[in-house]
Amino acid sequence: MKRKILLIISLFILTGCSAKYNINFTDSHIIDNIEIYEKSSIVNNASKEKEDEVNQLILDWENGYDFYKRELYATDTVTGYRYTYEFTYEEYDAMSELRRCYEEFELINNNDYITLTTSDEFLCGTYYPNSDEITINITSQYEIESSNADKNANNTHSWIINKNNYKDHSINLKINKGKKHKEENKPKLNNKQIFVIILFIFLIIVLIIRKRRNK
Repeated sequence: MKRKILLIISLFILTGCSAKYNINFTDSHIIDNIEIYEKSSIVNNASKEKEDEVNQLILDWENGYDFYKRELYATDTVTGYRYTYEFTYEEYDAMSELRRCYEEFELINNNDYITLTTSDEFLCGTYYPNSDEITINITSQYEIESSNADKNANNTHSWIINKNNYKDHSINLKINKGKKHKEENKPKLNNKQIFVIILFIFLIIVLIIRKRRNK
């Protein structure tokens, strides 16, 4: 079933699109969110024949795999498909796209930690010869204690895979189930503080004007 979704992604990627594979580890489930998208300007200018061809290929590949919720989404900049499904840990360990894309794959979920370890080469890279990039985002309600991600923002760890680096792009991470993640909220100014700042600036301007007049 995951293979089917990956093949759908491949159809888009072969035209130079991008893909995001978002994985959210919760207490009892793993939520998949797969996004395949292209620049809206390219999609809007595609020929009717090409559009019909792609739509038919999607329908053919999706046949029998309708448990994934699929939705078409479009913004001013990108157009694409979004697929979502909620797996149990047992299901995910058996059917994960990552398992297919790495020769070695190990997912361990115990009382204290969730660990994910793969081999080096992203084998599915051969399916995306013309892709811009494939981004794998992993997040959790628990603190991601360590990983070898390319970047990390507010407990979302991201691996950015392309045709130049897919042979050496393993995924390794450790989630601490004993520590809930607290979002890094930047302090916001309330109305009173904003008023004081505006008043302070106004007084400075008045003082400058008076000083100039007295010269």
